[in-house]
Amino acid sequence: MLRKYLSRFLKNRAMRTGRGAGLWRRVARPSAWEWAEYLRVRGGFQSFGDNCFILPESVFPDPALTVIGNNVWIVGACLLGHDGSVIMLNRAYSRKLDAVAPVVIGDDVFIGRGATILPGVTIGSRVIVGAGSVVGKDVPPNSVVVGNPARVIRTLDEHVERMQARTETYPWHDLIEQREGGYDPQLEPELKRRRRAYFFGTA
Repeated sequence: MLRKYLSRFLKNRAMRTGRGAGLWRRVARPSAWEWAEYLRVRGGFQSFGDNCFILPESVFPDPALTVIGNNVWIVGACLLGHDGSVIMLNRAYSRKLDAVAPVVIGDDVFIGRGATILPGVTIGSRVIVGAGSVVGKDVPPNSVVVGNPARVIRTLDEHVERMQARTETYPWHDLIEQREGGYDPQLEPELKRRRRAYFFGTA
């Protein structure tokens, strides 16, 4: 009960004032939906869309140079708006250099864990960026990109059709058809049982 009260207090304080967000994140472990809402309200982004899912371990060093669209999922990636080597170079060469550029993320984008988006990159709408990818060039809409450097491997439309075909081969596809959203607590036990039986031969 005390933890629940403390979590609610820390969340409300962070949302109202912008203070204590780090403590809220450590103590209460906000959901990705909650963290996205906090970033939308208090994150200082150039713009931030609706219905986003952002894991708290995602990194945004330059929110003022970052645009986030609608229905964007970022699961532990880093979006960079600056070149971190500048301070070292300024000291080493006695220069006054700067290297910044905006990062723009379109609508309906998924950015996987460990991916890095470099300064100046625009990711179009309806894109998947695979885990661990390093994206240094613009990504066209309707794309799936993976690797370092990231490259387009197929269109998102093709990816969805492949997933649809694979889903229909699973012995639990009828449960997927019944499921509301990404998780249904009533169907989950049977879904887990069928998956275990299929992959491991155990119920």
